[in-house]
Amino acid sequence: MRHSHIALFVFCLVLSACSTTPTVQPTVAPQRQPAAAPAPQPVPPRSVAPSAPAAKPAQAESEAQKFERLVQSVRNKSVYFDFDDYAIKPQFQDLVKQHAGVMKDVSKSTVTLEGNCDERGSREYNLALGQRRAEAVKRMLHMLGTADERMEAISYGKEKPRAACHEEKCWAENRRVDFQYKLK
Repeated sequence: MRHSHIALFVFCLVLSACSTTPTVQPTVAPQRQPAAAPAPQPVPPRSVAPSAPAAKPAQAESEAQKFERLVQSVRNKSVYFDFDDYAIKPQFQDLVKQHAGVMKDVSKSTVTLEGNCDERGSREYNLALGQRRAEAVKRMLHMLGTADERMEAISYGKEKPRAACHEEKCWAENRRVDFQYKLK
């Protein structure tokens, strides 16, 4: 009886050894063939998949870097106005187009248009004139494709002068619209 158990045990071992041998041989042979030809190895697709999620933060960082580069190109470039006027002069239309380009290229950006005036005139009058200047720039940006909800027009009137002297060269510097960008 013991011999029959032993024989059965040996028979099972032989069967299990035989059944695993064909499985091992086919997997060994295909692995050796791609190893001889490095280009079609299955390893590169596996290494590409884990790096794809790592690329997403780099894309977000790249968008922030792109935003900073574009804003840097137009930083401190204001649109200037004539005395008691809010019409955009022809020499500043290309500058407004550059600002529109920043808004187009970075879709997650917003801009605040800050209207300013020189010191002449009442506080109320200058606040209204500064608002009209900011709105004029906003209208042009809108015509160039910037959505209204991405822009805000405000006025500081004569409260934020860039130049402090009391003559035309300073007054001309203070009659402007400044651009303040933010990345959402």
